Amino acid sequence: MLNKEPELERAQLGFKDTVLSNFKFLGDFGLRPMEEKVTFVRYESSEVFLNVYHGRASYELGVEIGRLKVPESKVSIFDVVRWAGAEQAEGFGKHVMFQVSSREGVQEFVPKLAALVKKYAIPLLRGDESAYGSALEFRAKQYADEVKQGNLNVVRGKAEEAWHAKDYAQVVERYGPVREELTEVETKKLAYAEQQVLAAEGVGSRFPSKKKR
Repeated sequence: MLNKEPELERAQLGFKDTVLSNFKFLGDFGLRPMEEKVTFVRYESSEVFLNVYHGRASYELGVEIGRLKVPESKVSIFDVVRWAGAEQAEGFGKHVMFQVSSREGVQEFVPKLAALVKKYAIPLLRGDESAYGSALEFRAKQYADEVKQGNLNVVRGKAEEAWHAKDYAQVVERYGPVREELTEVETKKLAYAEQQVLAAEGVGSRFPSKKKR
């Protein structure tokens, strides 16, 4: 049986009122509140929608922005900050925290979310099609890079296991296809492993003698 938190208890966190107070500037872009709930507030203009939410189970605060005609092509405020190249400047991954379960936390971090929207999402609030295209393309590339990095980490782990086991053929098999992505140390390990494999095959060196037999 699910143990759902009473609506009244969430209402006491003051999320809805804090959002309505701090996101008033959206009116300058024609965005008006269309849905007001204790954990969710939605704004809409003639072209754009913006959702501010407080996860019912996760307690994560967040913002989503998109075009009404293409609702599936929405971006989060975290996507937008990264798209703007401001992830490091805003301290993402360090001290920024948007998961709160107290009234004080809501009052502290909802204004910070509003400030990020003001600072980085103005072209999206205006419905700029090229801005949306650029932000979505950037997000897709980031996702692809994360998948690639995840796969590369798997390759590195298996190659390291093979290295410690002195299974040089496996080292070559793992590192070879991702040669361009290797660190200097990994490149040296690959070169050594290749020499060992060639030596085991009776060649004796990665670089055979040029003398005629």
